[in-house]
Amino acid sequence: MINIAILSAKGGTGKTTLSIALAHQYAVANPECEVVLVDADNQGNVAISLDLKSENTLGAFLYRATDTLDLIRYRDNVPFLVAESGKMHLYEAEKRIHRSERPITYFEEHLLPEFSPGAMVIWDLPPTLSIINDNVLHLADFIIIPTHTDYLSLTGIGNLLSYLEAFRQEHPVRCRLLGIAITLHREHVTQNRVNRESLLNAFPELIFQHSIPLSTAIASAAQNHMTPLEVPDPRARGAYTGLVKEIHQRMLQFNNSHG
Repeated sequence: MINIAILSAKGGTGKTTLSIALAHQYAVANPECEVVLVDADNQGNVAISLDLKSENTLGAFLYRATDTLDLIRYRDNVPFLVAESGKMHLYEAEKRIHRSERPITYFEEHLLPEFSPGAMVIWDLPPTLSIINDNVLHLADFIIIPTHTDYLSLTGIGNLLSYLEAFRQEHPVRCRLLGIAITLHREHVTQNRVNRESLLNAFPELIFQHSIPLSTAIASAAQNHMTPLEVPDPRARGAYTGLVKEIHQRMLQFNNSHG
């Protein structure tokens, strides 16, 4: 099983859209593999974006309101599975996890057995420090940080990296940061270009080369219940396709260099 955490210190950085793009491309490229997109954010934006509904949600399952976790197939030709967040149920489940005997390994013990051992699980995480994020970081293989090139998004990167470093020092985890993905970038805006250069200078080894341009097609994808790889704008589709391929290449490189 491979677990990929999509983590951001700020809302609105495109983490849900990136999570959906990853799930889409991996599922189409590997139809024999179970690809699961877990919406672990109580805003529930994955299911809203894709117009999916289920009764036995992640929150209900973790709260023990049900013994079954629904994994909803997006489409037959795009066969990734979605675990809907459950919104308020997920919020209540956090309280139960905090009261459990081993809060930080709750997902590993109670949730991972619901997925195929050979699955790729993509976690769309909330933009907060939480027991949910701690659980996913405890079991994750890779982390991807999406960010815009506005000032407030950039200021959160340093804090997030400090949090990851402190978490690694406290817990024996294997998670590795694959990189920082620049999403919805406005190349024609001078300050956004300057901020992108600042990111490249500060984290030259971490920034993915493929940036996602600001696009009406991408911005309206959720409203039209599409993945970013289904939008009519070929430039937008190509940007996400290139980014996902680059992410995959880094995963392969990391696995080769670390055995």
